[in-house]
Amino acid sequence: MGKYHNDQPIRGGSNDPDLLNRLDFANHLANALLLDHDDSCLTISLEGEWGYGKTSVINLVKGALNEKEQLPIIVEYNPWLAGNSDSLIQDFLIQLSSRLRISNHSENARKAAQELIIYSKLFSVAKLIPGMEPWASIIEKVFSGFGDINKEISDLDKLDLMAQKKKVSVALEKIKTPVVVIIDDIDRLTPAETFQVLRLVKAVADFSGTSFLLAFDANYLASVLNKNNIVNSTEYINKIIQLRVPLPLISERGMNELVNVELERLSNKNLTDQFEGDQERLSWIYYKYFTKLIKNPRDLKRLFNHLRFVLLQIEGQVCFSDLFSLSLLATKSESIYNHIKNNPEAYIGYHLSKNNVMLNKAADVVASFNDIRNELISSHGGDKKEILHNLLGEIFPLIKSGNSPYRSASNADANGRVSSPQRLYIALHYNTPIEYLSDQQIQEFISGLIDRKDFLDNVLSNDAEDRFFEMMHIYVDLCKDKSYEVLTDIFDAFLASEKLKKSLLSNLEFFSTDMYTKINWLVFEIISKSKEKYEIIKRIVEREENTPFSGDILRDIRSQYKEQNNDNFWLNTSQLNEIELIFQDVAISSLSNKRFLNNNLEPHIFYALKASSKDKASAFISNLFGTSEGVIRISELIGESGRDSTNGPYVQIKDNDFTDFINIKILRAEVEKLDIEHYSKRTQAILKSIMDGRKYYLRDSAND
Repeated sequence: MGKYHNDQPIRGGSNDPDLLNRLDFANHLANALLLDHDDSCLTISLEGEWGYGKTSVINLVKGALNEKEQLPIIVEYNPWLAGNSDSLIQDFLIQLSSRLRISNHSENARKAAQELIIYSKLFSVAKLIPGMEPWASIIEKVFSGFGDINKEISDLDKLDLMAQKKKVSVALEKIKTPVVVIIDDIDRLTPAETFQVLRLVKAVADFSGTSFLLAFDANYLASVLNKNNIVNSTEYINKIIQLRVPLPLISERGMNELVNVELERLSNKNLTDQFEGDQERLSWIYYKYFTKLIKNPRDLKRLFNHLRFVLLQIEGQVCFSDLFSLSLLATKSESIYNHIKNNPEAYIGYHLSKNNVMLNKAADVVASFNDIRNELISSHGGDKKEILHNLLGEIFPLIKSGNSPYRSASNADANGRVSSPQRLYIALHYNTPIEYLSDQQIQEFISGLIDRKDFLDNVLSNDAEDRFFEMMHIYVDLCKDKSYEVLTDIFDAFLASEKLKKSLLSNLEFFSTDMYTKINWLVFEIISKSKEKYEIIKRIVEREENTPFSGDILRDIRSQYKEQNNDNFWLNTSQLNEIELIFQDVAISSLSNKRFLNNNLEPHIFYALKASSKDKASAFISNLFGTSEGVIRISELIGESGRDSTNGPYVQIKDNDFTDFINIKILRAEVEKLDIEHYSKRTQAILKSIMDGRKYYLRDSAND
């Protein structure tokens, strides 16, 4: 996925190309800087805001200078590394002398370097800066081959600045090689240091054959001069600099080139393929918001660093256009981005903690944060305020920005949008919480690229079943020819789980749906979208392990006929009759084997059998009469009437509900012979209801 940027400028060449088309500009600047050895000194400024590529242009200028027939001596001075603002001039002069000695081994160069050292020392004397000996020590170590330099240093008090400066100028002219001095990062200095750099240039920038290139932000420099009581900052700068050159504007095409390169470095695949409409939405966000907020290469690199970090962890789990938008916010408004992280309910109307139910409507919760959000947005001012406000509305549609979001999603989760709590959680936490599932995991589960049984075991152990069903509905279209295998694996895993058993025994909840119902919903949707409905239904019903859900499928098919909507028929009449017969045999076998007794699904299967064939259900019951074991078995089959929110499953045996297939009087007489207290609470509840027809809860046999 490429490497992170460490804010290094470009250097030109095939491995680090000039994508902003500034090479011609740099060549012209290099020509202006390249003087004849006897030309008067020239100072040029390269001016641009922070992050717009001044150092990159300087590197191009150096490359151009190094290709000239007469190679100049290039002196790069970075005052940011000097440390003490009071010693900037001395530090610069020593570095200049060192560069002369290294670049040119002639006697003239040695003499010029020596004069520069003496000149540098005069600044210490003139300013009465203590510590002459350390300076002499430094000079001795660096220029130990300069012979009688110590003697000349001892006579410094006999010299004056102007006279020594003249000596330096004469010595430099004798070298007959132009000197180009480049001073970068001026706008990274403190105000005191920046002012000293200007004094430095003013003090030394009139040596023959020497040009200076100063790179800075003009606005910052003006503010520094104002702080140093310089009334007319522009005139002051113009006295020092003879040619002020602004950086070329970055064209839209140039910025597009940079973005395309960054996108290619992010991934070798299309990052917008995962979610429908993501590419179009990304283009919209790019031209509507990115181009108005990101104006320089430095901000662009920071954005893609953030985006790269996030993608490495959650690629494919959130739509790329939203991740791009969040990285845009993180780059241009850290305060808003942090507010989203710390207060997600202010943007989507929900907390991200599990099982957290907001009492108010999501839109009302978001609206309650309007003042706080507006305060954060207003801190930016100007056009940026409106742009950020509209961008937030684009990402989080519940924020009324007055700007209609592009391609708003009816199902935010299915489209990978962070306006859904699950996707926002992933985007902000940089991971998929164990109770959530990634899109890739679901896709691999459906396709069979991973072991479905192991996967479903993990789903259940990590409490991820709710998210599993949500994601399966999103990717149901992928099932196709895998529908039967997917469904049977789901049936086996959940029917064998303690969670399903507990779910069937739990209270009816107003804000949630039980696990069994969610499985049925998924079955309904998968079959609805299948082109091979008859084949899938027949295979499911033939398998005894699927019996509870087979009965539910037949119930849905019968309801289609009741509604008499031919477009919704899964099976024709002949096919339905065939499947009914298969189910009846399988259901009787399942009940005879007591396969689902421990799942609390026996009544469910029995009533499904009764719905399919009342005669066969009645015959099955009739064969159980005559023994106490048979009576208990009957109670197991008929003993669940429903569930409520008070105590969960209950039973209520009313005579009218059973007269068409059970002789309640005979059954009641058989129950009277039993010692009810010897049986489980569940069985006791059923037997009591058979006796008196009242409502009893199965968990404790308590009367309603």
